Amino acid sequence: MGSNRNSQPPGLDMLPVPRNPSRRSGKLASGTVALLSASLILGGCATMHSTSRQPFAPDSGVPHFAKGSAGSGPAHAVAGTPPNVALTSGLLYRLIFAEIAAQRGEPEAAFAAMMKSARDTRDPRLARRATEIAIDARDAGRALQGSALWHTLAPSDPGARQAYVSLLLANGRFRTVRPYLEQDLAQTPDPVAFLDQLQTVLAHAPDRKRGYALLDGLAQPYYHDPIRGFPIEVIAARAARAANDHAATEEHAQAALALRPDSALATILVAQIWLNGGAPPEDGSRPDGADDGRSQAITTLSGFLVKHPESARVREAYARLLLGEGRLEEARAQFKELARMDPQNPEPLFALGALALEAERYGTAREYFRRYLAATGPTGPARNKDLLYTDMSQVAEGERRYGEALSWLHKVQGAKQRAVAAVSEALVLGRMGRIAEATRKLDAIPAPTPADQVQHLLARAELLRDAHHDQEAYQLLRHALKQYPGDPDLLYGAAMAAEQIDRVDVMEKLLRRLMALHPDYAHAYNALGYTFADRNIRLHEAARLIDRALALAPDDGFIVDSKGWLQYREGDLQAARATLLRAYRLKEDPDVAAHLGEVLWTLGDHQAARALLLQAQRRNTESDSATLQDTLRRLHIKP
Repeated sequence: MGSNRNSQPPGLDMLPVPRNPSRRSGKLASGTVALLSASLILGGCATMHSTSRQPFAPDSGVPHFAKGSAGSGPAHAVAGTPPNVALTSGLLYRLIFAEIAAQRGEPEAAFAAMMKSARDTRDPRLARRATEIAIDARDAGRALQGSALWHTLAPSDPGARQAYVSLLLANGRFRTVRPYLEQDLAQTPDPVAFLDQLQTVLAHAPDRKRGYALLDGLAQPYYHDPIRGFPIEVIAARAARAANDHAATEEHAQAALALRPDSALATILVAQIWLNGGAPPEDGSRPDGADDGRSQAITTLSGFLVKHPESARVREAYARLLLGEGRLEEARAQFKELARMDPQNPEPLFALGALALEAERYGTAREYFRRYLAATGPTGPARNKDLLYTDMSQVAEGERRYGEALSWLHKVQGAKQRAVAAVSEALVLGRMGRIAEATRKLDAIPAPTPADQVQHLLARAELLRDAHHDQEAYQLLRHALKQYPGDPDLLYGAAMAAEQIDRVDVMEKLLRRLMALHPDYAHAYNALGYTFADRNIRLHEAARLIDRALALAPDDGFIVDSKGWLQYREGDLQAARATLLRAYRLKEDPDVAAHLGEVLWTLGDHQAARALLLQAQRRNTESDSATLQDTLRRLHIKP
């Protein structure tokens, strides 16, 4: 039975050199491809303003600028003349008690004692200290109480006022805070910077819809300003997007573009707004409106390119967005156009090499990487060089030049990349049959984080499979799931290991659990759908699963292959032929070649089938694809 998409846990795709590039699960094979699509905005396009873009301080739950007021500087630095407070024994006791309680991790008691002291003495310094205690305890509610008292006791102290305003925002007290913000906005010399920082805070507020309404109301006088209108429309669009208000986002985005219709930077900023939705749900799926947002971003960029095809900046952003959407063929076309537009720019060559590697066109990938290396020389970015070396190692491994693959990996210098490369070296050694050496190397590599530990477990399972210990690999991954029960790559890896020992019932159970926990994990649907199609069972369900996978990753060669193989099982040979031809263009994998060859043979095109299958046989070893070897035997095809 063929299992082209079931042979390796997708987690290993995080490693620069997977065990066998021709038998990957079908996730983006090259780590570089994923990195290329990770950010739409390049260079200085990420923000329009130099203000701090930090949200609530992560260690306090309070807006960033509040801590700067309430948590820095000496405790006596309060505006005005502090009251002359007699240090009675009772007051001294409460102050000492409060500080000891704070040090012992009892902030509620510390806050209560300090607040009582502040109320009794009317000393703003003590109210400030109570506010600090609450902020350090990440208690925004008590911090607001403290700052309110501090501001009451020291109304002329700008630090007290700023802390109070910040904490009103943190607690969603928008009606109370609005008069303060209106006053500050009227007095600030830079309303764009003020609203930009306010939007950052409101994006993390408890009620983003009311937060957007607050900012929109404050921004009204500036929308038609010929200079400030554009950046403030962008700020408002970000606030609306954070609130998942699609209509308001579109209104502000269109207004911004209308103010600067020919600006590449404006277009990219608006596209970025559409991409940046709210926080993702805990189940790992995209946030509400994310798919619509990505569609709007694509429309924004492509529409600009229709009018301004010469804009390399927008074209590169568009190519990266297509890459992130899994639309690899379209992304490849855009990067080719970029290379044509600016032959001196090496970055499109790097992207095209990674895409060729993903398609397992190793000769093409090697040539693009060679040209990139020649163009950048020894002074090129070190990070890119490490990525290049790991990708070149994948090319060499794909061509079964394992010694060369190790040589490329030895060139990796970056600390983080070096640790990943070491795991990759162990996997290459496993491919060479040097299992004991590979195991020793893997044992010597530190795994300080849970993510590192998961990757080591997946790599160890891969080495066990290299040694034909499939049962042990399965047991290892099932045991690992007890420690990391929700990890998607471990779930997938254990499911594929179960399939290898013909425990399809366990595989199905694990994959359905993976779908429930991570509904956007395309290869869970694909693996189960392909298994049904390959066994010629439950074809209606197979179609539903594979179509779901295709919706998530439309240009994944393995998933397209699954669709073609399903069409073959359903008897639609012409559709199967067209789909499998596309799959082979996307992924020159031996399993895909076997499926396409089988369909061509069934259609009576024996010559084309023979040529394709023999070419795939020459490119791959017997261990690379049981499906290919089985097809050659059944059709009695020999060199």
